[in-house]
Amino acid sequence: MDKTIVKGMQVLEALVAAQQPIGVSELARQVGLTKSNVHRYLQTFIALGYATAADSRYSATLKIWQQGAKVIERLDLRRTIRPIMDQLARATLETVHLAISDGADVIYIDKAEGVHSVRAFSEIGERAPTHCSATGKIFLAYHPTALRETLEHPLRTYSPRTITDPDTLVAAVEAVRAAGIAINRGEWEAAVGGVAAPVWGPDNQIIAAMGLALPLSRFGEENSTVLIAQVRAAAAQASRTLGASVSQIEGEARLVA
Repeated sequence: MDKTIVKGMQVLEALVAAQQPIGVSELARQVGLTKSNVHRYLQTFIALGYATAADSRYSATLKIWQQGAKVIERLDLRRTIRPIMDQLARATLETVHLAISDGADVIYIDKAEGVHSVRAFSEIGERAPTHCSATGKIFLAYHPTALRETLEHPLRTYSPRTITDPDTLVAAVEAVRAAGIAINRGEWEAAVGGVAAPVWGPDNQIIAAMGLALPLSRFGEENSTVLIAQVRAAAAQASRTLGASVSQIEGEARLVA
């Protein structure tokens, strides 16, 4: 066990538990450390956004709550939406992902496996780049900061089909926003395709993206229309389950004629 991390967490937990802003001396007494050590930890927490200081007294910020809320949200989200994901996997026979936004990436927080012996491989907790994955493009279209954070750095090439030009990506994102659906045909992994749709919450904010991942050999023109409709319907059902408004679901889930 790393004693430095343990001591730092003791300081942070004591700061969170304090009913009012607290000084270094009192905090050091509570955790049994020297004032210099506590002061060093506090400066680190301030730099990371977990603490704030005023008049030589320290308080925890809401960043602690924000991180905990993300964990709670993920657990409730998975439990609520998993039956819909299972239903979609049975209907399409393909692997279904549930992803959330994390800056220039998305994170797969759940999946329902397809039944084909040859299928797209993925793991819960795996990250995917937003600019070349179907679930990622959903967040670029609807999340308030995902596109900006993605464009802060050069767009990495993953396959010959990866979009690396910022203007081209912006145009692609606008098309996703207009259609309410995102498609990936070998942009991240050359032989893998995907289709995804947004999952909305009761406050009309995007909560997650639900999508299929499948080999491009099974994602041809003849079946893509059906798969798109199935993903769209499943994501809309998930949104309704989470309490999203009908106007939000219907307004953001229109196909472009």
